[in-house]
Amino acid sequence: MKYNFKKIEKKWQKIWNKKKIYLTKNILNKKKFYVLDMFPYPSGYGLHVGHILGYTASDVYSRFKKSLGYNVLHPIGFDSFGLPTEQFAIKTGKSPHKITKLNIKKYRKQLLKLGFSYDWDRTIYTHKKEYFKWTQWIFLKLFNSWYDKDKEQAKDIKKLIKIFNKNGNLNVIAYSRFKKKFNSLQWKSFNFSEKERILQNYRLAFLSKSSVNWCPKLGSVLANEEIENKLSKIGGYPVFKKKMFQWSLRIKAYLKRLLKDLKLIKCTNKLKSIQKKWIGKTQGIKIVFFLYKDKKIINQKFEIFTTKPYLIFGISFFCLPFGSSLINKYTNNKYTNNKYTNLSLNNKNRIGIFSGLYAVNDLNKKKIPIYFSNFVKDKFNKKIIPCIPSVNFESLFLAKKFNLNIPIIIQNKNNKTICTNSNFLNGLDIKLANVLIVKYMLKKKIGFICIKYKINNAIFSRQRSWGEPIPIYFKNKIPIPISEKYLPLSFPKVKKKIKDFYFAWNKKKKKIVYTSLIDNKNLLKLENCTMPSWAASNFYFLRYMDPNNFYLLVDKKIENYWRNVDLYIGGIEHATGHLIYSRFIYKFLYDRGLVSSKEPFRRILNQGMILAKSAIIFKKKNKFFSYFLIKDNINKYQKIYIDIKLVKNNNEVNINKLRKWLPEFKRAKFIYDNKKFFCYRFFEKMSKSKFNVINPDSICEEYGADTLRLYELFLGPLEKYKICNLRSIKGVNIFLNKFWNLFHYKNKFIIDESKSSDKEKRILNISISKIKKNLESHHFNIPISEFMILLNKLKEIKCNKREILEPFTILIGFYAPHISEEIWEKLGNKKSIFFANFPKINEKFLLKKDIIYPITLNGKLKFKLKTDLSLNTIKLLNRILCNNNFNFLLIKTLVLVKTKIINLVIY
Repeated sequence: MKYNFKKIEKKWQKIWNKKKIYLTKNILNKKKFYVLDMFPYPSGYGLHVGHILGYTASDVYSRFKKSLGYNVLHPIGFDSFGLPTEQFAIKTGKSPHKITKLNIKKYRKQLLKLGFSYDWDRTIYTHKKEYFKWTQWIFLKLFNSWYDKDKEQAKDIKKLIKIFNKNGNLNVIAYSRFKKKFNSLQWKSFNFSEKERILQNYRLAFLSKSSVNWCPKLGSVLANEEIENKLSKIGGYPVFKKKMFQWSLRIKAYLKRLLKDLKLIKCTNKLKSIQKKWIGKTQGIKIVFFLYKDKKIINQKFEIFTTKPYLIFGISFFCLPFGSSLINKYTNNKYTNNKYTNLSLNNKNRIGIFSGLYAVNDLNKKKIPIYFSNFVKDKFNKKIIPCIPSVNFESLFLAKKFNLNIPIIIQNKNNKTICTNSNFLNGLDIKLANVLIVKYMLKKKIGFICIKYKINNAIFSRQRSWGEPIPIYFKNKIPIPISEKYLPLSFPKVKKKIKDFYFAWNKKKKKIVYTSLIDNKNLLKLENCTMPSWAASNFYFLRYMDPNNFYLLVDKKIENYWRNVDLYIGGIEHATGHLIYSRFIYKFLYDRGLVSSKEPFRRILNQGMILAKSAIIFKKKNKFFSYFLIKDNINKYQKIYIDIKLVKNNNEVNINKLRKWLPEFKRAKFIYDNKKFFCYRFFEKMSKSKFNVINPDSICEEYGADTLRLYELFLGPLEKYKICNLRSIKGVNIFLNKFWNLFHYKNKFIIDESKSSDKEKRILNISISKIKKNLESHHFNIPISEFMILLNKLKEIKCNKREILEPFTILIGFYAPHISEEIWEKLGNKKSIFFANFPKINEKFLLKKDIIYPITLNGKLKFKLKTDLSLNTIKLLNRILCNNNFNFLLIKTLVLVKTKIINLVIY
């Protein structure tokens, strides 16, 4: 009898949804387990099979933990603010609200179709006021906090102001860029604006002029992870460096703790390594240089950072970026404007203009020229860069271009140095040279040991409307926070933005208005930038705990119960963005007493990417060429991705469909190969941007959701890369039909109610034990193999007994809930299989029936004895004594190591 998956899956999805069987209650006295998927962004493309992998693994584990008696929280929501939706809205003239609503509806329908055990009553949407009230609330908490470096803790800004009123900042050890010292009398003498400008240097959310990634086409600042090869990942538009006033978060205050507390998270070494490299902790020395001009030392200095102090003797010149304000007091201001800042860094455009200044190397008193240049490539020294031609090719290129002296530093095979610029280094071991230089610098106070980090403070402004408004208005250019009691704040709906119209804060009505009038009395300029996409995703797991609480981010008792995410499943590509930002925000909330632990996640699992065959065609001078015509010279052609749905099995492209697909192909000229046009196919990450995604809807339509779920996890270990080859999906589908037919014969449901034999129990218990062990270890693919082995063994012995098949159904239910639920009901069970307990394991059936024991006498092997494991010690001793290899002796002790060895100790 064939399993009618369409009818059965539809039936149970409807029942589960109607009865809300996946509803999770906050049962505070029951053991809990929190399983989380990474926040999905609802795009118009919907889910592809790559997404399904992680969601299926989390669902299997949630059902497994539920069967062990845990109160399992397995929620879902949508990270629904973002740049892609806004750009689509601009292009199509549609409302981002409507687009988002349709996208979410599509995602929800797909997720329901796959039978995931999500508690839909806890669903959150970041674009809804009920949610972004808390995004804004956290921003205000950050704005009203400072970081006490001495206590390694964020504190209320009011405490800092009290300290300033009492003692000034003389004894304050804070994470701050503010260097000037003031006493309490000076602080009290400052006006409101002066005080706020000082506090901006201490606040954890602060406004400053920063160098940002500006994309003119998108009209927005982008984060580093939103850029690839100096192009935006969305649209592929050019991105430039630009200085702008931006909101930032002082994540650098937390870097020491973010590194130290990685040990509290169970995850792969690869993930930890990625985070460590992204943070980029490096210990080195800061070296002080004094400026020299017109044959005299100027009372102005700067610092550089290095991990190799000996290279100081190899500096040929320094480079300052155009636009630098570091030494413009002593130079011609025309070099500090933006005229040269966006020059591309190819050799033709590399320019250098002598500043008229020198830096003095205190170790050898040499004068080193300083140039303005567009050669600025240094992860630590961004304000002024030491250029060492003997170890850096680009520095050598410029040194030759500027016709400068090139001091040589050579490190030979024996780690000895040779330096033409200093006898100090010649012949010294590198390590010894570094130690001597550092000692000299510390003694002369021209250098000091320090730690540098590669990561910068997080830019928090985005120039777009489809995002959370920042709850700040300006009075005389000073940022003022809007009170928490007026949250949430949302922009008024406008059809089209008009120049000289602003979003403003109406002080009387306590709301945002859209106006052309800013009077700085009742109508004050509002911060018109919105928050970045990651603003909402760094705390969403807390709102799942208590999603309908309008008065608190999360109730303390409820947070203390769910506490951490016990298992977090998502892609490793989020290691440098979401995972760092969410850990940072969580630690801040911990400092302010809002959460009860140091880290948000106990264990993180990263699913591997699913690879699919992409399709590429080749373009040159507005013509498209069939692959086999140009395959030996493909690097000379532009590569264009096309939708894999347009490709036939032999890699031939359907040109008629291609012309209809996108406007650029409508009138394009195609150069054929024997009247056919072929593309190039290769495996890579499944991605919407590569047009190589496989839609789960079509698979569900042909094979069913249970087949897709089993197939995805059967491809291999969760964390490994996998190739999606739909030919092998038929095997999984055949297995499910065989499982169905264990219970059916000639269209009738048949189950044997008689007692099972020891052999049948042994087969079942061995499988249950293996499945449990592998699920606990997150080896999701191995239990599927065990299902297949168990099924074949049961068919071989023609077993369809309830005592065996009922536990088997529970186990398969973790992976294939629809077919299992149907059989579970047919077995006469009233409650859903979702509430069934994990089958009990009878340990005696895990042991082998017979075993061969090595028999030793006073530790020396005498013979081996085959015996039944069920024999007790007395019977076992009788068997040994009756053995022909054993002569009667007085036995002092018998030492039995069950299933291992028997040792006899004689007098």
